[in-house]
Amino acid sequence: MEGYSLDTLFPEHQAAIADLRRADTVFDEICRDYQLLSDEYLTMNSASGSQSYQFACDIRETLDGLRDEIAQALRRAGKM
Repeated sequence: MEGYSLDTLFPEHQAAIADLRRADTVFDEICRDYQLLSDEYLTMNSASGSQSYQFACDIRETLDGLRDEIAQALRRAGKM
């Protein structure tokens, strides 16, 4: 599910994200957390068998919050 990758969410900001990740360890951790959770969400949704609906909702909510934090960091850095 490519819609959850940082490349897809912020296609025109990849250079700015890379710069911020190198300069800011907290921002880098937020991006890593986002990627790990998005991978988990993708795996969970593509695996056969049923996962907890609440767990999927929790992951999606966390992904939304991390996405918002990334966008805020880009705005604060004047990159968005």
